[in-house]
Amino acid sequence: MATASYGLTEQVAAAERRRAERREVALDTLMADREGRTFAVRILNLSGAGFMAQSEWPLCERAPVRVDIPTIGWLRAEIVWVLGDRVGGNFREPIDAEAFATFVKVFGEHPRG
Repeated sequence: MATASYGLTEQVAAAERRRAERREVALDTLMADREGRTFAVRILNLSGAGFMAQSEWPLCERAPVRVDIPTIGWLRAEIVWVLGDRVGGNFREPIDAEAFATFVKVFGEHPRG
């Protein structure tokens, strides 16, 4: 029982870390699909590990994509969820902490509205 409780505690702590690291933004940029076709997206939030974006381009879970993040460049990612015109993705390699800090300095955080 203690082991299960410890596992749950670790999961909650990991979720809180992800939430703390996530930055709310409203950033228009480009995404590319597996075939290299590019399309417009709006990044709604960003963390070192992933993003939430809005796009009218049809995407499905587990689709490999590339995302152009200003100050960082094109990053490979995988779509992990789709809900209407919103998608969530995980970067294949986390954003370097220094690069993420530079992004935050340049773009700040967009207030929720």
